[in-house]
Amino acid sequence: MAGAVTSTEHDLNMADLLAANIGDDRDPYGRYEVARGEAAVQRVNHLGADVVMVYSYEHASTVLRDQERFSARINGKWMRPLLGRTILEMDEREHFVHRRLIGHAFRPSIVGKWEDGLIRPTVVGLLDKIATQGHAEMVREFTWQMPVRVFASILGVPSVDYARWQQWAIDLERAAIDRPRGKTASEEVRRYFEAVVAARRQAPSDDLISDLVAAEIEGERLPDDVLHGFLRLLVPAGAATTYRLMGNLMLALLSDPPQLEAVRADRSLVPEAVEEALRWEAPVQFAVRECLVDTCLGDVDIPAGAAVTACLGAANRDPRRFPDPDRYDVRRTDKQHLTHMAFGDGVHRCLGEHLARLEATVALNMILDRFDSLELDPDGFDPHVQGYAFRSPNAVPIRFEAA
Repeated sequence: MAGAVTSTEHDLNMADLLAANIGDDRDPYGRYEVARGEAAVQRVNHLGADVVMVYSYEHASTVLRDQERFSARINGKWMRPLLGRTILEMDEREHFVHRRLIGHAFRPSIVGKWEDGLIRPTVVGLLDKIATQGHAEMVREFTWQMPVRVFASILGVPSVDYARWQQWAIDLERAAIDRPRGKTASEEVRRYFEAVVAARRQAPSDDLISDLVAAEIEGERLPDDVLHGFLRLLVPAGAATTYRLMGNLMLALLSDPPQLEAVRADRSLVPEAVEEALRWEAPVQFAVRECLVDTCLGDVDIPAGAAVTACLGAANRDPRRFPDPDRYDVRRTDKQHLTHMAFGDGVHRCLGEHLARLEATVALNMILDRFDSLELDPDGFDPHVQGYAFRSPNAVPIRFEAA
Protein backbone atom coordinates (compact mmCIF):
# COMPACT_ATOMS: atom_id res chain seq x y z
CA MET A 1 0.00 0.00 0.00
CA ALA A 2 0.99 3.66 0.05
CA GLY A 3 3.94 4.69 2.14
CA ALA A 4 7.51 5.86 2.11
CA VAL A 5 9.36 6.09 -1.19
CA THR A 6 12.24 3.70 -1.69
CA SER A 7 15.40 4.61 -3.56
CA THR A 8 14.65 1.92 -6.14
CA GLU A 9 11.53 3.77 -7.21
CA HIS A 10 13.62 6.83 -8.01
CA ASP A 11 15.93 4.90 -10.34
CA LEU A 12 13.85 6.16 -13.26
CA ASN A 13 15.23 6.29 -16.79
CA MET A 14 13.81 9.61 -17.97
CA ALA A 15 14.93 9.00 -21.56
CA ASP A 16 12.84 5.81 -21.66
CA LEU A 17 9.86 7.54 -20.10
CA LEU A 18 9.91 10.54 -22.44
CA ALA A 19 10.58 8.42 -25.54
CA ALA A 20 6.97 7.20 -25.38
CA ASN A 21 5.82 10.72 -26.31
CA ILE A 22 7.44 10.17 -29.74
CA GLY A 23 9.63 13.19 -30.35
CA ASP A 24 10.54 16.51 -28.75
CA ASP A 25 7.74 18.39 -30.52
CA ARG A 26 7.34 21.50 -28.41
CA ASP A 27 4.39 23.18 -30.08
CA PRO A 28 2.29 21.28 -32.63
CA TYR A 29 -0.62 23.67 -32.21
CA GLY A 30 0.58 26.19 -34.75
CA ARG A 31 0.64 23.43 -37.35
CA TYR A 32 -2.80 22.28 -36.30
CA GLU A 33 -4.14 25.80 -36.69
CA VAL A 34 -2.69 26.13 -40.19
CA ALA A 35 -4.02 22.70 -41.18
CA ARG A 36 -7.48 23.43 -39.78
CA GLY A 37 -7.53 26.71 -41.69
CA GLU A 38 -6.78 24.87 -44.92
CA ALA A 39 -9.32 22.08 -44.34
CA ALA A 40 -10.76 20.63 -41.15
CA VAL A 41 -10.55 17.13 -42.67
CA GLN A 42 -7.55 16.06 -44.78
CA ARG A 43 -5.79 13.02 -46.16
CA VAL A 44 -2.28 12.88 -44.65
CA ASN A 45 0.59 10.52 -43.87
CA HIS A 46 0.47 10.01 -40.11
CA LEU A 47 3.16 7.95 -38.38
CA GLY A 48 3.93 6.22 -41.67
CA ALA A 49 0.33 5.41 -42.64
CA ASP A 50 -2.13 7.10 -45.00
CA VAL A 51 -5.06 8.29 -42.92
CA VAL A 52 -7.82 10.85 -42.88
CA MET A 53 -6.90 13.43 -40.22
CA VAL A 54 -9.60 15.45 -38.47
CA TYR A 55 -8.57 18.81 -36.96
CA SER A 56 -11.87 20.44 -35.92
CA TYR A 57 -13.84 19.88 -32.73
CA GLU A 58 -17.12 19.35 -34.59
CA HIS A 59 -15.82 16.67 -36.94
CA ALA A 60 -13.69 14.97 -34.27
CA SER A 61 -16.79 14.61 -32.11
CA THR A 62 -18.66 13.09 -35.05
CA VAL A 63 -15.92 10.52 -35.65
CA LEU A 64 -15.84 9.48 -31.99
CA ARG A 65 -19.61 9.44 -31.46
CA ASP A 66 -21.05 8.05 -34.72
CA GLN A 67 -20.81 4.27 -34.28
CA GLU A 68 -22.77 3.56 -37.45
CA ARG A 69 -20.04 5.09 -39.62
CA PHE A 70 -16.88 4.79 -37.51
CA SER A 71 -15.64 1.72 -35.64
CA ALA A 72 -13.09 1.26 -32.87
CA ARG A 73 -12.14 -2.20 -34.15
CA ILE A 74 -9.09 -0.80 -35.94
CA ASN A 75 -7.42 -0.41 -32.52
CA GLY A 76 -7.19 -4.17 -32.29
CA LYS A 77 -4.81 -4.34 -35.26
CA TRP A 78 -1.89 -3.10 -33.18
CA MET A 79 -3.18 -3.46 -29.61
CA ARG A 80 -4.30 -7.09 -29.67
CA PRO A 81 -0.88 -8.57 -30.50
CA LEU A 82 0.54 -6.58 -27.59
CA LEU A 83 -2.19 -6.57 -24.95
CA GLY A 84 -4.75 -9.14 -26.04
CA ARG A 85 -8.42 -8.28 -26.57
CA THR A 86 -9.50 -5.04 -24.87
CA ILE A 87 -12.62 -2.89 -24.84
CA LEU A 88 -10.75 -0.29 -26.90
CA GLU A 89 -11.42 -2.38 -30.03
CA MET A 90 -15.01 -3.39 -29.26
CA ASP A 91 -18.20 -1.97 -30.74
CA GLU A 92 -21.92 -2.03 -30.07
CA ARG A 93 -23.31 -4.68 -27.68
CA GLU A 94 -19.98 -6.36 -26.97
CA HIS A 95 -18.51 -3.03 -25.90
CA PHE A 96 -21.64 -2.06 -23.97
CA VAL A 97 -21.69 -5.27 -21.92
CA HIS A 98 -17.97 -5.33 -21.13
CA ARG A 99 -17.81 -1.62 -20.35
CA ARG A 100 -20.69 -2.02 -17.88
CA LEU A 101 -18.88 -4.87 -16.16
CA ILE A 102 -15.59 -3.00 -15.96
CA GLY A 103 -17.23 0.33 -15.19
CA HIS A 104 -18.98 -1.22 -12.20
CA ALA A 105 -15.56 -1.50 -10.54
CA PHE A 106 -14.95 2.23 -11.17
CA ARG A 107 -18.28 3.43 -9.80
CA PRO A 108 -18.16 6.70 -7.78
CA SER A 109 -18.66 4.96 -4.43
CA ILE A 110 -15.51 2.91 -5.06
CA VAL A 111 -13.40 5.76 -6.47
CA GLY A 112 -14.38 7.93 -3.50
CA LYS A 113 -12.93 5.35 -1.08
CA TRP A 114 -9.59 5.52 -2.85
CA GLU A 115 -9.12 9.21 -1.98
CA ASP A 116 -8.52 8.78 1.75
CA GLY A 117 -7.30 5.20 1.68
CA LEU A 118 -4.79 5.36 -1.19
CA ILE A 119 -4.37 8.72 -2.91
CA ARG A 120 -3.76 10.97 0.10
CA PRO A 121 -1.31 8.61 1.84
CA THR A 122 0.61 8.19 -1.42
CA VAL A 123 0.85 11.95 -1.95
CA VAL A 124 1.91 12.49 1.68
CA GLY A 125 4.68 9.91 1.39
CA LEU A 126 6.10 11.48 -1.76
CA LEU A 127 5.82 15.08 -0.52
CA ASP A 128 7.44 14.18 2.81
CA LYS A 129 10.50 13.03 0.89
CA ILE A 130 10.59 16.21 -1.21
CA ALA A 131 9.77 18.70 1.56
CA THR A 132 13.15 18.44 3.27
CA GLN A 133 15.01 19.34 0.08
CA GLY A 134 13.64 22.80 -0.74
CA HIS A 135 13.78 21.84 -4.40
CA ALA A 136 12.72 18.91 -6.59
CA GLU A 137 12.36 17.71 -10.14
CA MET A 138 8.68 16.88 -10.06
CA VAL A 139 8.42 14.57 -13.08
CA ARG A 140 11.02 12.21 -11.65
CA GLU A 141 10.07 12.59 -8.00
CA PHE A 142 6.31 13.07 -8.08
CA THR A 143 4.17 13.24 -11.23
CA TRP A 144 5.28 9.81 -12.47
CA GLN A 145 5.65 8.15 -9.06
CA MET A 146 2.28 9.19 -7.68
CA PRO A 147 -0.15 7.66 -10.22
CA VAL A 148 1.96 4.53 -10.68
CA ARG A 149 1.90 3.89 -6.92
CA VAL A 150 -1.79 4.76 -6.60
CA PHE A 151 -2.92 2.47 -9.37
CA ALA A 152 -0.66 -0.36 -8.28
CA SER A 153 -2.23 -0.06 -4.82
CA ILE A 154 -5.74 -0.01 -6.31
CA LEU A 155 -4.97 -3.30 -8.03
CA GLY A 156 -3.51 -4.77 -4.86
CA VAL A 157 0.07 -4.87 -6.12
CA PRO A 158 2.44 -5.16 -3.12
CA SER A 159 4.92 -2.32 -2.62
CA VAL A 160 7.87 -4.64 -3.30
CA ASP A 161 6.64 -4.88 -6.91
CA TYR A 162 6.32 -1.12 -7.52
CA ALA A 163 9.67 -0.80 -9.31
CA ARG A 164 8.87 -3.73 -11.59
CA TRP A 165 5.39 -2.32 -12.27
CA GLN A 166 6.93 1.05 -13.11
CA GLN A 167 9.29 -0.50 -15.67
CA TRP A 168 6.49 -2.52 -17.25
CA ALA A 169 4.43 0.65 -17.65
CA ILE A 170 7.33 2.41 -19.38
CA ASP A 171 8.07 -0.54 -21.68
CA LEU A 172 4.42 -0.88 -22.71
CA GLU A 173 4.21 2.88 -23.28
CA ARG A 174 7.24 2.64 -25.58
CA ALA A 175 5.91 -0.30 -27.60
CA ALA A 176 5.27 1.90 -30.64
CA ILE A 177 9.01 2.55 -30.96
CA ASP A 178 10.38 -0.65 -29.38
CA ARG A 179 7.97 -3.49 -30.11
CA PRO A 180 10.17 -6.37 -28.86
CA ARG A 181 10.65 -4.70 -25.49
CA GLY A 182 6.93 -4.02 -25.27
CA LYS A 183 6.09 -7.64 -26.13
CA THR A 184 8.47 -8.91 -23.45
CA ALA A 185 6.86 -6.64 -20.86
CA SER A 186 3.38 -7.70 -21.96
CA GLU A 187 4.22 -11.37 -21.53
CA GLU A 188 5.67 -10.73 -18.07
CA VAL A 189 2.54 -8.78 -17.10
CA ARG A 190 0.30 -11.57 -18.42
CA ARG A 191 2.06 -14.17 -16.27
CA TYR A 192 1.99 -11.86 -13.25
CA PHE A 193 -1.75 -11.21 -13.49
CA GLU A 194 -2.64 -14.82 -14.24
CA ALA A 195 -1.22 -15.73 -10.84
CA VAL A 196 -2.93 -12.78 -9.11
CA VAL A 197 -6.33 -13.50 -10.70
CA ALA A 198 -6.10 -17.16 -9.70
CA ALA A 199 -5.30 -16.13 -6.13
CA ARG A 200 -8.19 -13.63 -6.00
CA ARG A 201 -10.62 -16.29 -7.19
CA GLN A 202 -9.56 -18.47 -4.30
CA ALA A 203 -9.42 -15.66 -1.73
CA PRO A 204 -10.98 -12.32 -2.78
CA SER A 205 -9.41 -9.15 -1.40
CA ASP A 206 -10.44 -5.50 -1.14
CA ASP A 207 -8.93 -4.46 -4.46
CA LEU A 208 -9.87 -3.75 -8.06
CA ILE A 209 -8.82 -7.15 -9.40
CA SER A 210 -11.17 -8.89 -6.96
CA ASP A 211 -13.97 -6.55 -8.07
CA LEU A 212 -13.30 -7.32 -11.74
CA VAL A 213 -13.15 -11.07 -11.12
CA ALA A 214 -16.48 -10.97 -9.28
CA ALA A 215 -18.23 -8.44 -11.54
CA GLU A 216 -21.54 -9.76 -12.86
CA ILE A 217 -24.44 -7.91 -14.48
CA GLU A 218 -27.56 -9.76 -15.71
CA GLY A 219 -25.68 -13.05 -15.69
CA GLU A 220 -22.74 -11.70 -17.71
CA ARG A 221 -19.15 -11.91 -16.47
CA LEU A 222 -15.88 -10.78 -18.00
CA PRO A 223 -14.35 -13.54 -20.16
CA ASP A 224 -10.82 -14.41 -19.09
CA ASP A 225 -9.23 -13.05 -22.28
CA VAL A 226 -10.97 -9.68 -21.84
CA LEU A 227 -10.13 -9.56 -18.12
CA HIS A 228 -6.46 -10.22 -18.78
CA GLY A 229 -6.40 -7.81 -21.73
CA PHE A 230 -7.90 -5.07 -19.58
CA LEU A 231 -5.44 -5.69 -16.76
CA ARG A 232 -2.51 -5.48 -19.17
CA LEU A 233 -3.96 -2.27 -20.61
CA LEU A 234 -4.20 -0.80 -17.10
CA VAL A 235 -0.47 -1.12 -16.47
CA PRO A 236 0.40 1.85 -18.72
CA ALA A 237 -3.05 3.45 -19.00
CA GLY A 238 -3.73 3.55 -15.26
CA ALA A 239 -0.83 5.91 -14.67
CA ALA A 240 0.19 7.52 -17.96
CA THR A 241 -2.67 9.97 -18.49
CA THR A 242 -2.56 11.16 -14.87
CA TYR A 243 1.22 11.57 -14.89
CA ARG A 244 1.02 13.66 -18.06
CA LEU A 245 -1.93 15.65 -16.73
CA MET A 246 -0.09 16.43 -13.48
CA GLY A 247 3.08 17.51 -15.27
CA ASN A 248 1.19 19.70 -17.74
CA LEU A 249 -0.89 21.21 -14.94
CA MET A 250 2.11 22.05 -12.78
CA LEU A 251 4.15 23.52 -15.61
CA ALA A 252 1.20 25.62 -16.80
CA LEU A 253 0.67 27.13 -13.34
CA LEU A 254 4.36 27.56 -12.53
CA SER A 255 4.88 29.33 -15.86
CA ASP A 256 2.17 31.84 -14.92
CA PRO A 257 2.75 32.89 -11.27
CA PRO A 258 -0.33 35.16 -11.02
CA GLN A 259 -2.58 32.23 -11.95
CA LEU A 260 -0.71 29.94 -9.56
CA GLU A 261 -1.27 32.38 -6.70
CA ALA A 262 -4.91 32.85 -7.70
CA VAL A 263 -5.43 29.09 -7.39
CA ARG A 264 -3.55 29.02 -4.08
CA ALA A 265 -5.79 31.78 -2.71
CA ASP A 266 -9.05 30.37 -4.05
CA ARG A 267 -9.12 26.58 -3.97
CA SER A 268 -12.44 26.49 -5.82
CA LEU A 269 -10.25 27.16 -8.86
CA VAL A 270 -8.36 23.87 -8.48
CA PRO A 271 -10.90 21.81 -10.47
CA GLU A 272 -10.96 24.58 -13.09
CA ALA A 273 -7.17 24.50 -13.31
CA VAL A 274 -7.27 20.74 -13.82
CA GLU A 275 -9.91 20.89 -16.57
CA GLU A 276 -8.15 23.74 -18.33
CA ALA A 277 -4.86 21.81 -18.26
CA LEU A 278 -6.62 18.85 -19.87
CA ARG A 279 -7.99 21.08 -22.62
CA TRP A 280 -4.84 23.13 -23.13
CA GLU A 281 -2.44 20.17 -23.32
CA ALA A 282 -4.32 16.95 -24.03
CA PRO A 283 -2.11 14.13 -22.69
CA VAL A 284 -3.21 11.88 -25.57
CA GLN A 285 -3.26 13.65 -28.92
CA PHE A 286 -5.00 11.17 -31.24
CA ALA A 287 -7.88 8.68 -31.35
CA VAL A 288 -8.26 6.34 -34.34
CA ARG A 289 -11.38 4.86 -35.92
CA GLU A 290 -12.11 2.79 -39.04
CA CYS A 291 -14.67 4.03 -41.54
CA LEU A 292 -17.40 1.38 -41.91
CA VAL A 293 -19.19 2.72 -44.99
CA ASP A 294 -18.38 5.08 -47.82
CA THR A 295 -19.12 8.49 -46.37
CA CYS A 296 -18.29 12.18 -46.53
CA LEU A 297 -16.90 14.30 -43.72
CA GLY A 298 -16.00 17.96 -44.11
CA ASP A 299 -16.23 17.75 -47.92
CA VAL A 300 -13.80 14.81 -47.98
CA ASP A 301 -15.01 11.50 -49.40
CA ILE A 302 -13.89 8.65 -47.15
CA PRO A 303 -14.06 5.04 -48.40
CA ALA A 304 -15.07 2.15 -46.19
CA GLY A 305 -12.01 0.66 -44.51
CA ALA A 306 -10.10 3.94 -44.30
CA ALA A 307 -8.38 4.90 -41.05
CA VAL A 308 -9.72 8.15 -39.60
CA THR A 309 -7.74 9.92 -36.88
CA ALA A 310 -9.36 12.49 -34.62
CA CYS A 311 -6.67 14.93 -33.50
CA LEU A 312 -7.75 15.60 -29.91
CA GLY A 313 -5.08 18.23 -29.40
CA ALA A 314 -6.34 20.22 -32.38
CA ALA A 315 -9.99 19.79 -31.38
CA ASN A 316 -9.21 21.15 -27.91
CA ARG A 317 -7.71 24.29 -29.45
CA ASP A 318 -10.43 24.89 -32.05
CA PRO A 319 -11.32 28.60 -31.72
CA ARG A 320 -14.86 27.89 -32.88
CA ARG A 321 -15.33 25.92 -29.67
CA PHE A 322 -12.88 27.55 -27.26
CA PRO A 323 -12.31 31.34 -27.37
CA ASP A 324 -8.63 32.34 -27.21
CA PRO A 325 -7.74 28.63 -27.28
CA ASP A 326 -3.96 28.97 -26.93
CA ARG A 327 -4.24 30.70 -23.56
CA TYR A 328 -4.20 28.65 -20.37
CA ASP A 329 -6.85 30.40 -18.25
CA VAL A 330 -8.18 29.04 -14.95
CA ARG A 331 -10.93 31.67 -14.91
CA ARG A 332 -12.75 30.83 -18.14
CA THR A 333 -16.34 31.88 -17.66
CA ASP A 334 -18.01 30.30 -20.69
CA LYS A 335 -17.39 26.78 -19.30
CA GLN A 336 -16.81 25.49 -22.81
CA HIS A 337 -13.45 24.16 -21.60
CA LEU A 338 -15.39 21.54 -19.65
CA THR A 339 -16.35 19.94 -22.99
CA HIS A 340 -12.75 19.16 -23.94
CA MET A 341 -11.81 15.83 -25.54
CA ALA A 342 -8.76 14.98 -23.45
CA PHE A 343 -10.53 11.78 -22.37
CA GLY A 344 -12.03 11.14 -25.79
CA ASP A 345 -15.73 11.36 -26.61
CA GLY A 346 -18.68 9.05 -27.09
CA VAL A 347 -19.05 5.51 -25.76
CA HIS A 348 -15.29 4.91 -25.63
CA ARG A 349 -14.65 7.86 -23.33
CA CYS A 350 -11.93 7.00 -20.80
CA LEU A 351 -13.22 4.92 -17.88
CA GLY A 352 -10.54 6.31 -15.58
CA GLU A 353 -11.26 10.00 -16.11
CA HIS A 354 -12.83 10.49 -12.67
CA LEU A 355 -9.85 8.88 -10.96
CA ALA A 356 -7.40 11.01 -12.96
CA ARG A 357 -9.27 14.18 -12.00
CA LEU A 358 -9.41 13.14 -8.36
CA GLU A 359 -5.69 12.37 -8.21
CA ALA A 360 -4.78 15.69 -9.85
CA THR A 361 -7.13 17.69 -7.62
CA VAL A 362 -5.94 16.06 -4.40
CA ALA A 363 -2.28 16.34 -5.40
CA LEU A 364 -2.44 20.01 -6.39
CA ASN A 365 -4.26 20.99 -3.21
CA MET A 366 -1.72 19.14 -1.06
CA ILE A 367 1.25 20.62 -2.93
CA LEU A 368 -0.14 24.12 -2.36
CA ASP A 369 -0.71 23.30 1.31
CA ARG A 370 2.84 22.03 1.81
CA PHE A 371 4.97 24.36 -0.33
CA ASP A 372 5.15 28.15 -0.01
CA SER A 373 7.04 30.43 -2.42
CA LEU A 374 6.60 27.73 -5.04
CA GLU A 375 8.27 28.56 -8.35
CA LEU A 376 10.15 27.09 -11.27
CA ASP A 377 13.80 26.60 -10.37
CA PRO A 378 15.75 29.00 -12.62
CA ASP A 379 18.70 26.61 -12.46
CA GLY A 380 16.57 23.75 -13.78
CA PHE A 381 16.98 22.30 -17.25
CA ASP A 382 14.77 23.98 -19.90
CA PRO A 383 11.34 22.73 -18.78
CA HIS A 384 8.85 22.40 -21.63
CA VAL A 385 5.96 20.23 -22.75
CA GLN A 386 6.97 17.89 -25.55
CA GLY A 387 5.73 15.02 -27.66
CA TYR A 388 3.76 14.14 -30.76
CA ALA A 389 1.47 11.24 -29.88
CA PHE A 390 1.49 12.06 -26.16
CA ARG A 391 2.24 15.37 -24.42
CA SER A 392 4.04 15.91 -21.12
CA PRO A 393 6.93 17.97 -19.70
CA ASN A 394 10.51 16.80 -20.00
CA ALA A 395 11.01 18.18 -16.47
CA VAL A 396 9.33 20.37 -13.86
CA PRO A 397 12.15 21.69 -11.64
CA ILE A 398 10.82 23.57 -8.62
CA ARG A 399 12.08 25.34 -5.54
CA PHE A 400 10.01 26.26 -2.52
CA GLU A 401 9.85 26.83 1.21
CA ALA A 402 8.18 24.14 3.28
CA ALA A 403 5.00 25.48 4.88
